[in-house]
Amino acid sequence: MNKLKRILAINDISGVGKCSLTVNISVISSSGVECAALPTALLSTHTGEFEGYTFLNLGSEIVSIAEHWKSLGVRFDGIVSGYISSVEQVSMVKKVFELCRNEKTLIFVDPIMADNGVFYSGFDEKMCDALREHSKGADAICPNITEAAFLAGVEYEKPPHTNKFVEKVLSRLKNLSVPIIAISGIHPDDEKIGNIVYDSKTDTVFNAFRPLRPGIFYGVGDIFTSSFSALITRGADTESALKLASELVDSSILHTYASGKERRFGTDFEPALCEYANKVEAYFT
Repeated sequence: MNKLKRILAINDISGVGKCSLTVNISVISSSGVECAALPTALLSTHTGEFEGYTFLNLGSEIVSIAEHWKSLGVRFDGIVSGYISSVEQVSMVKKVFELCRNEKTLIFVDPIMADNGVFYSGFDEKMCDALREHSKGADAICPNITEAAFLAGVEYEKPPHTNKFVEKVLSRLKNLSVPIIAISGIHPDDEKIGNIVYDSKTDTVFNAFRPLRPGIFYGVGDIFTSSFSALITRGADTESALKLASELVDSSILHTYASGKERRFGTDFEPALCEYANKVEAYFT
């Protein structure tokens, strides 16, 4: 059997709400890739629709953990960075990249900072600038359409997102010289939502859209990024990684929508993982 690839996921831990590291570990593992974890912060819940949540910044431990791994000779085939709580932490995560990568390590950046045209609480233009610089060293970036527009310096356009708007955002992002650009949450019309991926190696744009269902589905960005990065790390081509990751997102949303559960507790990706894992293994067999 082939040796397992290993990905390091750098993200926060939200104890309840099914997002960030709890999603990263589950989905990356189900993709047939070992997942190590480096938490940037500890929260009792995610910050959407919950009040009074606790927050502990773990920045003081980030570089020390990576230095310990280096002393053990631990290296990673891929590194995925997600939620970073401050400009100062961006520098820490860059240091982790230096300590934990080799010449073959793939770097994925999910520049978590905004959605629906506005910054998340605690984020601003200064953080956007820092994440833009942070993204320049990546092999792939996975922003949602709001984050993509902010990184590109393009005024956000409310849905439905026109081809002209999306093409302008993508064109500007190409200036970051990132080989793969994966943008999620694009609404081309009132009936569809989905993702597009630009692969600079072939100068090709791929897309995967699904029916738009009402309401917010927390954690879907983490589901997509976790799957997409793991599949690319295993050696999948860009179009196949997009297809499989998007199918997992769609199946997870269907399970959640059918359950009628309270949305703030996260998207039910767990019932979709078995079928997803089977598809992944069939692809790589």
